[in-house]
This record gives sequence, structure tokens and C-alpha cells, in this order.
Amino acid sequence: MIRKLKKYSIILFLNIAKALFSPFVKIDRSLVLFSSLNGAFTDNTKYLYLAMLKNKGFKAFYVAHDINTYNLLKKQNLPVIKIGFGMFFKAIKAKFFITTHNFQDVYYVKNKKTLVVNLWHGTPLKKMGFDTFIDAKKFYLKKKLGLFEHKYIDYLCVASSYTINAFKSSFGLPTKKILPTGQPRNDLLFYCKQDPLLALNIKESVKKKLGISAKKIALYAPTFRDKHTCRVNLIRELQNIFTSHEIELIVKLHPLDKDIAYFKQPDIDIQELLIASDILVSDYSSVFFDYSILERPIVLFLYDIEEYKDLRNGFYLDIESLPFYKCYSLNEIKESLTNIFENYKKDEIGKFAQKFNRSGCASCRIIKFLQKIAKN
Repeated sequence: MIRKLKKYSIILFLNIAKALFSPFVKIDRSLVLFSSLNGAFTDNTKYLYLAMLKNKGFKAFYVAHDINTYNLLKKQNLPVIKIGFGMFFKAIKAKFFITTHNFQDVYYVKNKKTLVVNLWHGTPLKKMGFDTFIDAKKFYLKKKLGLFEHKYIDYLCVASSYTINAFKSSFGLPTKKILPTGQPRNDLLFYCKQDPLLALNIKESVKKKLGISAKKIALYAPTFRDKHTCRVNLIRELQNIFTSHEIELIVKLHPLDKDIAYFKQPDIDIQELLIASDILVSDYSSVFFDYSILERPIVLFLYDIEEYKDLRNGFYLDIESLPFYKCYSLNEIKESLTNIFENYKKDEIGKFAQKFNRSGCASCRIIKFLQKIAKN
């Protein structure tokens, strides 16, 4: 409670300072500030930021929230700043804030002339926002209190045109603000699909970092549960099943998952883990939309589907129609592994990937769009 009061006091103070100074500050049309949830160097902002650094028309900075992220980028000679009072004038001069969640991940306040470009962090399968009761209560309350973050989104970049309606209803955004650019983080997956040697080099690098000797790797990447039930034993049994098939199972839990405390999380970008993996095991997470680009086997482990569906008011897609293996128990997982690499629906997965992931360089599209805005 004290921490929240301190945060709101800082925001109030900075809003007063912004009101006093911003009329006298000239926006720098080339200045772009990036960040992701809690200032981590990850996801779509990471990949767009790295792409933008190659473009001399922009001055891009990543905003780190902690000293480890700051030092990581500083060590690589990448332009980085630490969030805090010291970056106030840079923040109110920026033409663009680019984030995966909300603008306050970049800075606590923004100039009204600063545009917020939200890259989001996935393609929705499960209902979210105003479309599900569990989120809608919070969203409506924030709207009433004037604290609704999504109202500050000027442009939302999504994976493909097929996801526009889901974001339109769940965020309450007009269609004109939603751009089907593709996701910058998936540029790497498209490159690896076209260049098997690049994919192999990434796989060997991941195996070396994690000390993996097995020929085949599986990645288990489930989403979090709004209603927590401990799944530690379930995951351990899952690991044993894959080990018995001479497949190394890497566990990468959602940052909000409480079971994360029981599993050491690989300190490797998840896009690299996807490339290194021969098979993906997931559930209602958006990660399978990304992985489908590689046209490799996908297993959806749906042991709690009825409970999850009720809690989330359903899904945006018919999960049973997806071209992946659907398993509802550990025994079904065990059975599926006997011939999955020979019998999975590669062509159908490829068609699914084309439908839900705009191919090509998403970063290039977004940068061209921002250049156009900056010039006008």
C-alpha cells in the first residue's frame, strides 16, 4: 500500500512538472523511447529497437527499470537510459513511446504530443479485456477512475488482419488505430525458416548454454492461470515422459505463473528457445501462433480446458479445429510422442501460420510507418 502511494505521488508530481514545462518543450521527431513490461529487454520492443538502431533517421533508446538490464545493454554499447527523474526532459521531448503493455513502462508521464505505439505481446486465443468478466471488472473500474491505460494507445500493431476484431472488442479501440503489421519478434522466426543454417547455429548455441546433449528438444511454454493450482508434480511427470523418449524438455513458464519459483527459467530469449526446439508443448498461450511459422509439431496440453474456458468466457477461435495434437492427460501426451514427428500436419500448420502471422519484416513496416508520421 505504501509503495503504491509513493508511486502515485511521483506520478502526480511529474504530471504537474509536465504541465509546467511541456508547453516550452519542442518535440524531437526522431526521438523514440522503448520498453516492455517492468523494463525487461524482451519481446516485440526488443526486436523493433534493434532494427531501428540500424536506421539513422531515428534516435532510439531503451528504458531499463533495473540495473541488470541497464548493464546488459550498456555492455553491448546499446543506447539505454534508466527510468527515473533524470530522464524527465528526454521523455517529454520524445515523439514516440513504444511498448508491449502500457506507456508507463516507458515513463510515468508523457507529453500530449507524444504518440504511443503498442506492439502488444502476442496473438489472442483466450478471451481478454472487455470480452471476459475476469478482466472487464478491472477495465471498467479503471475507465471510471480515468486510469484506463489503453485509452492512451495511438496505434496498436498486431500479427495479422485476422486478429483486428479481437483487439477491437477487448480493448475498445477503433479499427483505424489497429495496424496488421506483423510482430517484430517473429522476424527472426521467418529468417530461420528461410535459412536452416541460422536456425541450426541458434539451436547449437542454446544447447551449449543449457548443457543439453539430447538430439531432440521440446519446449513447454504454458500460459498462466487466473486461478492458481499448483502444477509442479504435473510438470515433473511431463519432463519424465519426454526424457523416456530421449527428448530434453525445457520448461519456460509465464512470468506471472506462481509455479515459476520451482523451475529454473532459461535466461535465453524465448524466440531462440522456439528456434532450438523440435516440438512445442503449450496450451492457451499465444506462443503456438509464433511457433507455427517454423512448421514443426505442436501439442496443446488441455488438461483443464473446461475450467479455463469458463473462467475466461471462452476463446476467440475454436480450439478443437486447430491443426495441432490435442492432449487432455499425461497418458495422451505419452501416446502422441510415439509417432508425432512422422504424422503431424505440417501443411495445415503452414496454412495456419500464413493466416495468423503476416510474413516478412514486421520491423521494416513499422519503421516506415513511423518515418511517415515523423515527417508530417
